[in-house]
Amino acid sequence: MNNILEFRPKCAHDESLSDCREALEPAVMKIVSDAIGKGYTAAEAAMVVADIADDYILMLSRQLQH
Repeated sequence: MNNILEFRPKCAHDESLSDCREALEPAVMKIVSDAIGKGYTAAEAAMVVADIADDYILMLSRQLQH
């Protein structure tokens, strides 16, 4: 799996994002693996994880606006 952070311009938060990814990626990969074990495809599982993350980001943005 490619690390998208490799393609982004450097910014002050790069190290923090990289550290966070390193900490969370194994858990996300386990979620995908567990979903595959339940009969879903890797693509389906990854899409659902991304969709959940997107919903969470939208929720956070709404909280910041209030």
